[in-house]
Amino acid sequence: MAYFTLSDGVPLYYRDEGQGRPLVLMHALMFGADFFWQKNIPELAKSCRVIAVDNRGVGLSGKPNSGYTIPRFAQDLRELLEGLDLDNVVLAGLSLGGFTALEYIKQFGNDRLGALALMEMTPRLPSAPGWEHPTFGEFPEEMAKGYGTALRADRSIYNDFFQAAFLEAPTGDELDAMVANTWLTPTDVAAEVIDRLAERDVRDQLPDITLPTSLFYGYPNNRILPTALGQWMQSQIPGSELITFENSSHSPFWEEPDKFNAELARVVAER
Repeated sequence: MAYFTLSDGVPLYYRDEGQGRPLVLMHALMFGADFFWQKNIPELAKSCRVIAVDNRGVGLSGKPNSGYTIPRFAQDLRELLEGLDLDNVVLAGLSLGGFTALEYIKQFGNDRLGALALMEMTPRLPSAPGWEHPTFGEFPEEMAKGYGTALRADRSIYNDFFQAAFLEAPTGDELDAMVANTWLTPTDVAAEVIDRLAERDVRDQLPDITLPTSLFYGYPNNRILPTALGQWMQSQIPGSELITFENSSHSPFWEEPDKFNAELARVVAER
């Protein structure tokens, strides 16, 4: 186990395996790094240095009473990169992790970064006039803004979401392990982050990205992001490449790990 103490005293848990160019993995909402990336870290660490982080409030990291905003997550990431003296980083963020990656660039530019991988993220979750790629294909703004409140009232609604993240919904021991791991994230923490995500719209930031960028999306069988969002993202980010996963929903890192690992290792080696 490795911990880095943040400037506000919160212990940030991270995995650090392998050697070579650093690849920093930023997870989605409620799974810790050890569980989330279990099918990826061992293979990726054969060809690069993998640092997989638990956000504050998640997994084995500290759980303070505040700080659950995307800007704070980006500041935490900055402190970790500086503390570990990492440069030429491939920053890979999936879903929430993608928002953190873009917020890092907004605050700190490309400093310490060499390439970017955005995975299964939508720059705007709710529906809006003219926006063709909302979550679920349609996600009314009032519903998106009320999701955190609904989660506070009944945590089990999240189980429906993460099962839809797979083409074949997990069952049995696998499902039990997933649910148990999500409970390492307090309900109020998850709800606060969802509230913040529902407010964000980073579409205008995409054309200004100058890092070599790779996009990883489940398509055309994605049950969470069912539209051609990856293709739209590629059209917005100059020089970006798109890798699609036909046999995945929202979780190609889990559903197609061999292809996912090979493509991400290639990104680290070539981008």
